[in-house]
Amino acid sequence: MTHRKLTQAELLAEARARFGDDPMDWKFTCPRCGDVASGRDFREALAAHPRKNRDGSDTIASDVIGQECIGRTLGALKGPATDGGKGQAERGCDWAAYGFIPGPWEIVLPDGRSVHGFPLAEARS
Repeated sequence: MTHRKLTQAELLAEARARFGDDPMDWKFTCPRCGDVASGRDFREALAAHPRKNRDGSDTIASDVIGQECIGRTLGALKGPATDGGKGQAERGCDWAAYGFIPGPWEIVLPDGRSVHGFPLAEARS
């Protein structure tokens, strides 16, 4: 995995250049399993498998896209830990950019804090 550090503005500009202005069309690649998921994929997965944030609010696609593999929403955290992180998910794995091994991208926010994320997927053809 190649570490890359960029500002939030640079990430947004690159996502728009690759996928257009609609964040639901933006795609990120899980660095562990290679699954490519869009905002739409997460919206559909969360409709079928609703989750809550720590504050009790409903999790929405923008809360997790680019920071979690879609498998976490689809059931990868349920089931045996010996199956490569797939658990009961039909796709993806249990990887999170904020986990024990962060990133591989580091996004610097306007306030100077950094968050880790997955790399953008290759541009649509």
